[in-house]
Amino acid sequence: MSRGPLGELPGMTFDPVRNRYFPTPKNLPPSPPAAHSRSGNSSRRDEIVSMFTPGPGQPFCVKKRPRSSEAGETREEVVCGGGGRRVQRGRGRIGALGGRQRARGEESVLSKLVLDAEHHSCGCEGEVITSYQSYGDEAYAATTDHGKLILHWAGGNTVVFHVCPQPLVSMHWDVMRMSMMAISGGVDPHVHLFIRDPSLLDHIRMVHGDIKLKGDIYAVSSFDDKCTIGGTKSLTVIDYKTHLHDSDPRLISSVRRLKSDALSLDQYTSDNVLVGQRSGEVISEDLRVQPGKGQMVGSTRKRKAVVGVKKVPDSAVPWGVVVSGMGNEMLLYDARYSEKPLHVFEGHVNNFQTKVSLALSPSGEHVFSSGSDNRIRGWSTLTGKPLSPQPAHYQYNALTPFDEAGEEENPLSRAFDDKISHLVVREDLGLDVVVQAQLYRFAK
Repeated sequence: MSRGPLGELPGMTFDPVRNRYFPTPKNLPPSPPAAHSRSGNSSRRDEIVSMFTPGPGQPFCVKKRPRSSEAGETREEVVCGGGGRRVQRGRGRIGALGGRQRARGEESVLSKLVLDAEHHSCGCEGEVITSYQSYGDEAYAATTDHGKLILHWAGGNTVVFHVCPQPLVSMHWDVMRMSMMAISGGVDPHVHLFIRDPSLLDHIRMVHGDIKLKGDIYAVSSFDDKCTIGGTKSLTVIDYKTHLHDSDPRLISSVRRLKSDALSLDQYTSDNVLVGQRSGEVISEDLRVQPGKGQMVGSTRKRKAVVGVKKVPDSAVPWGVVVSGMGNEMLLYDARYSEKPLHVFEGHVNNFQTKVSLALSPSGEHVFSSGSDNRIRGWSTLTGKPLSPQPAHYQYNALTPFDEAGEEENPLSRAFDDKISHLVVREDLGLDVVVQAQLYRFAK
């Protein structure tokens, strides 16, 4: 029996997704022992998938790279086609090796990643992925500049929703409130809010809302029931919780004026957001107080524009803030002492790009960043030392020397063909890299 709002009811089981009680089935077969514990991202992925019932799979292609397997690792056979990907999966790759990988330490695993798969889900020539989120077990969601929402999960299905004729720049999932938000840029910026009716679970409503924005959208970040949009000397806050399930739901947006353009954002709580500005400063905005009272928590040393910012978990670096700026600057600050950085991450390259991709490992002890040279670099947030690519196990190929294969496979050694727009470190310590319309997935 599951505990619901009425407590434990004999003979009834509470379904938290449907928010209803159901009779407990009798003579349930015993559950097989689990190969490994289910991750939080995997559970969240299933909840997100259940919000949108998948239709027929869309044409796409996935390429898997064969390589020699370690003890306990399984291989996957992939078939490309319109019905999605069919995977013949054994047990043990993540489950059996997951504990051993974490025992070796993040650095040992992250420095030995190799190319595992390539995804291309965009159907049009020149279409580009504008936002990307990974949910574990190979599931992900993405938006494109052609107004499409792409959903892919481990079962092999890829479903594409045509949401808007204008480009989609970001998305926000709120599983607890059974809603999803897609933000559209272009000439007329606006928001699409999809709401699943708790009384009619098969019914999904869509609400449109205009954004009070003058100028371009530079960055988007979200947490819980709020979303923040960085613009020209402004920060736009969208709140939808209050009137979400009314008969006439609506979005509430407000504009907070800033002294400089908000080029990068990281909203780490419902009421707190880090803002990287064109002036070279990083301020912490508390959305509960009046605008103009933001506290500076970091800056670039040359006062170049801040194009990337990340809040480091306190379990790794208390009050830690990663700051990436123009002029090859990559710094780590203690938010309480913003005059001098804790670490200067050497080797970062960013001469001209207005945006870089930042990604923290699950523990927050390592950070990855893309550069204007189309390469990826990683550092330890504890010591400031860079991650060095280490040799891994590759399948022998007489036509390809070992050194060339290793350099091509490792993300820390590879030069990509174009600008890297998104980086995500998965909970299994794999790395997802988005380049234009292509998704590269690296794993141990």
